[in-house]
Parts: sequence; structure tokens; C-alpha cells
Amino acid sequence: MSMHKNGFYVPDESDEQFLVDSPKDAKVFTVPFSPLEQRIKNEQPDLFPALSSLKEKIGEDAFLKHFSTIQSIKRNETTVMLITSTAMQRTTIEANYLPAIQAAFNVEYVRTVCL
Repeated sequence: MSMHKNGFYVPDESDEQFLVDSPKDAKVFTVPFSPLEQRIKNEQPDLFPALSSLKEKIGEDAFLKHFSTIQSIKRNETTVMLITSTAMQRTTIEANYLPAIQAAFNVEYVRTVCL
């Protein structure tokens, strides 16, 4: 049975109109999560040198623990934005790594956002 909540319609398995006959008809799919370095190297190679510099500045252990699961990085002339998975990750980065991030990405401001 489907549920209506606050004006939103939430389909469930019994809603035939939302079922697909085969995987080729599916419009939503999942992609395995890959480490930040790999994604940046493939998708945003212009940011890879800055990311490598950050890893060098803070050390491999800290980088793997606190940065490898970051969802995304965006950068403009003055600001770098890190999109984190959890509020704890955001807080840890803000408390410990802002100067290193600023230096590595050569920006004035670091913004962290938790999704």
C-alpha cells in the first residue's frame, strides 16, 4: 500500500506503474562507491594535484581516515567546498584541517557541507 505524507506520494512494491520489466528499462541504478582520489583523478583531474598536496601535508593515515570518503569537491578562484557524508566528518575536517586545505588548494575559504 502506498503512503501519502505531506503531499508527497511514496510508491511501494505493489505500485505496478513504477515497476520495470527488465534492468535495461531501469532509470535508476547504483554505482559502487570509490575512494576520493580515484574519483577526482578520473572526473576532475585539474583538482588532483591539490588533493595530492593535501595528502602530503596531513599524512596518508589522516587523509584515508578523514578525506577518502568525501562525496565531492568543488572549487572556484577563492573557495573550495567539500561535501561530506556525515556531520562528524565535517566537524573533524573543520576542527583540524582548514589551514592545510587552504594551502593545498590555494584558496582563501573552505566550506564544508554535510549531505
